[in-house]
Amino acid sequence: MAEKVTETNSKKPGKASEKTQVKPLQNNLNKITLSKNKKILAVLGITIVFVLALLFLIKGLFVTALVNGEPVSRLAVIKELEKQSGKATLDNLITKKLIIQEAKKRNVEVTSAEIDEEINKIEESLKAQSTTLDQALELQGMTRDQLVNEMKIQLSIQKMVGKDVKVSDKEIDDFVSQNKDQFPEGTTEAQMKQEAKLSLEQQLLQEKTQAFLKELQTKAKIQYFVEY
Repeated sequence: MAEKVTETNSKKPGKASEKTQVKPLQNNLNKITLSKNKKILAVLGITIVFVLALLFLIKGLFVTALVNGEPVSRLAVIKELEKQSGKATLDNLITKKLIIQEAKKRNVEVTSAEIDEEINKIEESLKAQSTTLDQALELQGMTRDQLVNEMKIQLSIQKMVGKDVKVSDKEIDDFVSQNKDQFPEGTTEAQMKQEAKLSLEQQLLQEKTQAFLKELQTKAKIQYFVEY
């Protein structure tokens, strides 16, 4: 009997040891879980701050103004603008697209040097009127980049249509004869003819451009998804 008691007592320390080992393991698990939770909270905090900062930066994409705390949405402004000039704006964009496509088809290219030359002409003309290009653009609500794009379109048209623009000497003489009173006093005959030539060429270019654009629109396959 004594031997059995001894054997029984010898097993008890083993169970106590197992319990002792379980507690540190549980503590370690609790620490790991707590650490993970802290990391998740930190990531969530950073994400929230980032989202709020992003919303602040792009708020103009959704809200155009606040009136006594009430927002005026950008969508409302766009809808109003579309009501007023949506069709005209769309037609203009379609026309530009057709011109670019036709120029590409004909391998017509406009260089930066050609655009700069035309812009320099405009600047010289504005100097004579005691103003600058930047001032003129501001009045028109345009930027230099927009002007460059417009010049590229115009020069593309001139290259495709302008080669057929020719004015005879008789047409120039007739124009001068009929409009002599319109020229400033002191204008020479040569200056009158030069201005007459430019005016007639511009008029003829406009006529041919209108016919050219009408032909492009007739041939084009245009699908409308919004009606104005």
